[in-house]
This record gives sequence, C-alpha cells and structure tokens, in this order.
Amino acid sequence: MPVRRVVLIVMDGLRPDAIPRFDLRACRRLARRGASTSLARTVEPSLTATCMASLLTGAAPERHGLQGGRFYLPRPRGETHPLPRVLAAHSLPSSAYIARVPMLMVGIAHRIGSHLGFTRTRFEGHGAADISRAAIRELAQPWRGLMVMHWPDADRAGHAAGWMSDPYARAAETMDAALGQVMDVLDLDDPETLLVVMADHGGGGAVPDHHDSAHPLDRTIPILMAGGQVRPGEIPQGASLLDVPATILWAMGIPRPSSYAGTPLTTAFRTPTPLVVAA
Repeated sequence: MPVRRVVLIVMDGLRPDAIPRFDLRACRRLARRGASTSLARTVEPSLTATCMASLLTGAAPERHGLQGGRFYLPRPRGETHPLPRVLAAHSLPSSAYIARVPMLMVGIAHRIGSHLGFTRTRFEGHGAADISRAAIRELAQPWRGLMVMHWPDADRAGHAAGWMSDPYARAAETMDAALGQVMDVLDLDDPETLLVVMADHGGGGAVPDHHDSAHPLDRTIPILMAGGQVRPGEIPQGASLLDVPATILWAMGIPRPSSYAGTPLTTAFRTPTPLVVAA
C-alpha cells in the first residue's frame, strides 16, 4: 500500500547535537517511535537556497544550478523534475507553508512555488509557531499529497547569535514545540501517512554564526521519519538530503526520475517497495 500523505518539515539550521543538548522532546519522541539518523549529510554548498533546491528537485546543485544563498529561478544544467510537479502528474497536490517574506520578494516567491509545481504556497507569520498553526488547520482535514513546512527559527538565531547560543537554544525549543503540535494532529500509526523531519544544514562549524563550509558541523544533518509503514530504528550511515525526495516518491509508489541523485531509504520501512503506483 503506497503512502498517500507526506508531511515534510525542514528545521532550518538544526544541528543533530542540538536535539540531546537542548532536550528537544518532540524530536526525541519522533526518533524513538520511527527511523532516524543524526549522521546524514547535506549538499555542497551548505546554504539554505541550495539545500532547499536539492530537496525539492531531487537533483544535485551542479544540475539544478542554484549554488548560492539567494533564492531565484536558476538555469538548470540538465533536465530537472521538481517533486511537486512529479506528484501533480499523479494527481497528488502539494502545498508549502513558509514564513512571510519582504513585500519585494512576494512575487518571486510565488513564481518559485509555481515553477516547482506547488498547488498552494502560504506565507504565515514569523516562524515555526505561526507556520505550524496555519498548517495544522489543513492537516486536521481529510487530505492527500505533500505538505512542506520550512521553519527558519534556528537558522535565524544562529546567524544572529551563533549556533548553540542561548537564542539558538530558544529557537530550537520553539521548533520542537511546534513539531509536538503537528505530531498530536497526525495519525502516525496510519500506513498511508509519512512524517519526515530534517534540517537542511547545520552550522557553527568553521564560523560560529554561519554554515557554509566543509566542516562536519555545517554539513551534518538529522533525518527523522515516522508513519504506519516506518520501521523503528537507525537509518544506516551514509544517508543524505538527496535521499529524502527519492524516499518520498518511493513511499508513494511513484517512479523516480533519472535526474534524482538520491536513493530511497528503503530499510526504514516495514514493507518492500509499494506495488501500486499512485494514480
């Protein structure tokens, strides 16, 4: 039976060691009941725009063409297949919930969302608390497809005060509280539901208030998954951000385009690859 509902939450800039350091209880609860790793790697450069482009297209940065810290519509160096567009071809909608952007950026933000194939892009408040509150209203209704939430709190605090600082700890705790609320709404015993929580990058490796380096603290990310088809335990070493979009398609029974650089994390699931392709 393929998964029909996927919630993908990106905790921007959450280092894996922040979870035990600040006792992020929702993250720890999710790790206990599902599959997780604190040793996954992100792409290079480890910048939010680049990482998010890889997450939403399944393509490496050298292919999708966005290799900086600014969001824009790049010129790909090869054909790409954005995850929401692939789902739309199988009659599955996608929605994105992100923080409000400056007025001058609203137009380009909507164009990027449309280009990726999102059915709806919502800009909600300042951070995880506002974004999750708006998204939960949709989660509480019957739905199917993909919902992506981007929570900027930890990244914002890391740049302002440094990774693992007191403001960073408070931001991580805010995101964790929002995750707990999302988990309370989702039925994680449902075999048709999959929750994926991850970071796009770490931070504070080479420079205390940044994350663009080859330092392991900048490039290492957590990935946590739960749902009725997820087998509790450790995700094997070697997982990467690029494996997440491939895993989402695999779990939904949808063939993976050749432009996808990652490999589905099949060992995190109880059953072999779904036999029914979503329609």
